[in-house]
Amino acid sequence: MDELTNKKILLHACCGPCSLGAIEPLLNDGADITLFYYNPCIIDGEFDLRLTALKTVADYYRLPLIVPSHDYSFFSSYAKAYAYAPEGGERCGLCMEDRLRAAAIYAGEHGFDLYSTTLTVSPHKNSKLIFSLADAIKEGAPFLPRDFKKRDGFLLSTRRAKELGIYRQKFCGCEYSYENAMRREGGSV
Repeated sequence: MDELTNKKILLHACCGPCSLGAIEPLLNDGADITLFYYNPCIIDGEFDLRLTALKTVADYYRLPLIVPSHDYSFFSSYAKAYAYAPEGGERCGLCMEDRLRAAAIYAGEHGFDLYSTTLTVSPHKNSKLIFSLADAIKEGAPFLPRDFKKRDGFLLSTRRAKELGIYRQKFCGCEYSYENAMRREGGSV
């Protein structure tokens, strides 16, 4: 019997494509997954595009999806001070910590055994940092540390996103990552 068989897992989902790299491994381990789309860092129009993609994923796997209210101004309140920090720097650490904390608290308050995050699917995210941030969170449910990019998790996510025809973004989600992507892509994201 696997360690996750019949365990209720709250899976923080940053987007549909990354979710695709985490859901199948957890289901294969016997987990009972609920998706949690808490991402105040994502700019408004982009938030809706990603939510639509995630709803497609949730429907495909027949998984419940929880969508707390979206308030980009909350993210702006702490990120503004780090506007010029590099991608993956302090602003991003604060953002990931906020999302992990919200998932931990929600999971603890709603009877989940564990929580995890799809953030580790991306090759652009530092899984060791994510695990360290989650370890520092003392309230809520315990964290399930899984580096979903391993064992071709990122490849699985891109392949499944293409198969399902869902939107795949080219930036992390906030206005700062959008501006960086615009520069990188020559003005078109």
